Amino acid sequence: MSVKRVDRRSGQVYTERALAPTKRYTSGPSWVHETPFLPLGWEECSAKGAPTLKHSAMRQTLSDQRALTTSLFDSIPWPIASYLWDCLGRSHKRTFYMWKVFASAYPAEFGRLIPYRSMKIEGPRLAMCEYLTMVRSEALHWRTVLTLCTSFASVPDLVDIASIPNLVALEVMTPPQGRRGLDEVDTPVTALSDRIFRTWNEMAQTTGAFSHLRVLRLINQTELSGAMLRSVADFPSLHFVIVYNCPGVRSIGEDGVAAAEDGWEVVGNATEMLASFYTCYQAILEGDLERSTSLMLEDRPVLDFQIGEAKSRMQADSKLVIFQRIEPEPARKKVKAVSSRPAVKRAVMKNRGTKDLKDVLGTFL
Repeated sequence: MSVKRVDRRSGQVYTERALAPTKRYTSGPSWVHETPFLPLGWEECSAKGAPTLKHSAMRQTLSDQRALTTSLFDSIPWPIASYLWDCLGRSHKRTFYMWKVFASAYPAEFGRLIPYRSMKIEGPRLAMCEYLTMVRSEALHWRTVLTLCTSFASVPDLVDIASIPNLVALEVMTPPQGRRGLDEVDTPVTALSDRIFRTWNEMAQTTGAFSHLRVLRLINQTELSGAMLRSVADFPSLHFVIVYNCPGVRSIGEDGVAAAEDGWEVVGNATEMLASFYTCYQAILEGDLERSTSLMLEDRPVLDFQIGEAKSRMQADSKLVIFQRIEPEPARKKVKAVSSRPAVKRAVMKNRGTKDLKDVLGTFL
């Protein structure tokens, strides 16, 4: 119901309307894009007669996924949990929430069974901080490959990316001016800046942020300069930085000496770098596995999460620059030089047997 009110101080007349949250959102942010309930009437009857006790218990357990948490599976063996996961597949209710529950409760077994999960939110309905919380795993139960469009983010949201400890690959894109909607042209769009990267650098040194980040891909970040390469040099696992249409960073790529001073070198273009971000991450992981500093996560399942519509398309042109970390050369062992001249022998006093007084007198007698 709308009510007209008057602000007595300014004289402005405005309409006040109270809106209740949608019914779906009252169930929690995990259920804005999915529903926690089994389909109505799913497997209630059986052609062979009454359902078994096991089947009835399964339906009751999975009837409302909101009540299922990781702690509930602590005492449930994997064969039973695997049966429940198969039932979720038959009912088409393998939700993102249940994927996270199983990945947390059975990190080894579930990682081998379901090593990959993709979720693309092209029309966000929640605040960006809610989505960042959904992909976070403090216990590193899964790896997060995150693609983020800055149209739906604020500067604090971009800074908060550093709070994702299980982040292994990050792609940040800003839609170009020509591809923005008519209602967005006059609205400033958030983009990455050198200041954000300096903040990330401080968090990496103080809190261990970006400890497992392997690949960073930036698209249409026109406010960045080459200083960002110096900031990300302190990310211990970062090996590749891919930039497209980032003029300030590209200029550093053209000057190989400046990039080398920050610990990076420009490598040739590769078709894998232009593919989907997950494909790019997999190609780098397979070709650079021996240099990984975060092998502890290689057996964890991967969450490929996208927030916003990926409108930008990269091409193998001069706008694309790929930086690879310069690995320090191993320390060389010092080898002792061998001289060709023979060693000088030192004089040693020989032990000449001395005669006592009795022997000397004996020679005269």
